[in-house]
Amino acid sequence: MTAPVTYRSDLDFPQLEDNASLEDVIRAYNRLAKGVNFSNKRISIQSNFDGYIAKDVEIAANSSVIIQHFLGVIPKWRIILRQTGNGVITDIPEEWTDRAISLKNNSTTDSVKISVFIARE
Repeated sequence: MTAPVTYRSDLDFPQLEDNASLEDVIRAYNRLAKGVNFSNKRISIQSNFDGYIAKDVEIAANSSVIIQHFLGVIPKWRIILRQTGNGVITDIPEEWTDRAISLKNNSTTDSVKISVFIARE
């Protein structure tokens, strides 16, 4: 059995006085660099941001698609994480609801496959 995950704030990094010694500056910098490196290795879109990732959504040429998002509110943003094909993807904002968004492929010749992050805020 694994221990439950707990989320805690990181350690506070000390502010240095104007007359700090070089040794204190090096120590503080190394602590800061270690903290940033640790944080960067642990961050992910799916785990650390409030949204939904829809993977491998196919949109035919010159057509639209409705993507369910499970957020319970009308999202503010969408970010395409991956796209295969040369279509230009646009929003259809009047069709965005608390359950789904609508996107359109404006290409007249190419279908596209996208993975999109739908962000609550």
